[in-house]
Amino acid sequence: MTTLFSPIGTADPFTQLGDGPMLHIVRHRQPSRIVLYLSPAMAAYQRKDQRYTTAIGRLSESMGVPLPEVKIIESDYDEVYRFDRYIEEFGFILKELSTPHEPVLVNASSGTAGMAQALVALGSFGRINMELLQVLTPKHGINARHDRENPDEYDFDALWEWDCEVECDSEVRIVPVQTPNFSEQLLKENVIALIGGFEYEAASKIAKQISSIDAKAMQMIDAAAARLNLDGGAPARAFGGTDLCYRANGFLLEYLYVMEVRLAQGHWAEFMRSLSPALTELMKEKLRPYLSERAYERFDDGKPTGRFDAEVISADPRLASTLQSCHYDNRGAFISNDAYSRLIEEYCTDAHVADKIRQLRRAERQSRNSLAHSLRASTRRMIEKECGMSLDSIMKMLFELHGSANPGLYGRINQAIIARL
Repeated sequence: MTTLFSPIGTADPFTQLGDGPMLHIVRHRQPSRIVLYLSPAMAAYQRKDQRYTTAIGRLSESMGVPLPEVKIIESDYDEVYRFDRYIEEFGFILKELSTPHEPVLVNASSGTAGMAQALVALGSFGRINMELLQVLTPKHGINARHDRENPDEYDFDALWEWDCEVECDSEVRIVPVQTPNFSEQLLKENVIALIGGFEYEAASKIAKQISSIDAKAMQMIDAAAARLNLDGGAPARAFGGTDLCYRANGFLLEYLYVMEVRLAQGHWAEFMRSLSPALTELMKEKLRPYLSERAYERFDDGKPTGRFDAEVISADPRLASTLQSCHYDNRGAFISNDAYSRLIEEYCTDAHVADKIRQLRRAERQSRNSLAHSLRASTRRMIEKECGMSLDSIMKMLFELHGSANPGLYGRINQAIIARL
């Protein structure tokens, strides 16, 4: 069922030039339900001679179409020039009239300027399913004062006869009003803010509500969300062939970039809990030029198990002595970061690498117990005091140990996405 909402003005229902805006929409769009909004002055005219409802009835009869359902809303508000009040009232009325499947037709050409401004604003918000219509004057310009009858001396029958002659085979003067969608703009601003905070999943949910969203930007948002969870499928497709490309063989580097994001977000405890796995992989990499994993780690079917190979270690006196305090000979014992750090101290000849790992291990040990085994607030200041070094220094040292990092990856991803929004 098509519904028309129309304020009423002095050009309604018709003038000596032809249809007023409300009647012209009824003529050409033939709504099955009409809601007329009357200010106190217009309501007085309706009570006097029923000119608005009578015109709708005459027009329906002359066109041979069913009489639409007509509802009249009489306002008692006299300050008809103030659009702020009408935004609230019209918004409530239009929400009641609109449906998800069919927009409500809205006449923006009748009534006062304040009413028209309110309707255009509501259309711009984009939250109500409505089709905003402007009706051009028969002259396609501004009506002169003498083009309208004095509403207090209204000769309905004479005007009706004249209107039938004027509007016979006349052009359609209805123009859809193209309004900027402020609602989508607000959604877009929220998306940009969420991206700036690296909250890609939340940004994706909001971005999907924006009809004009750039498809590549949408793909990049979803890819960034996946990448932050260390899922490389979508990032490989979205960022391939650029300096933001995802490298499947660079899992450790991707992990470090995620740590950098957690630090930027202020997730201090999560950042420190991420240190241990990162440090494990970095120590393994730095140890590899001096000592093969097969010298101390058990492999099953060619795959590393993360456990000591006690038999191989025992055959090497230097290695056995280095790992003795790590209880490598306990059946099924896992290789701890303590063991890796001892191997670094014993075998790594790069003093700078050994020193950085020594500092990171100290920070890891001193913060791990409180973070892992107690329920408490974890402020940056508390954690840095326990670590004995700043969290920024830890991140910088991790990147330096890796050797191939280009810090700020997700900041560059954000810039690339926002540039397309």
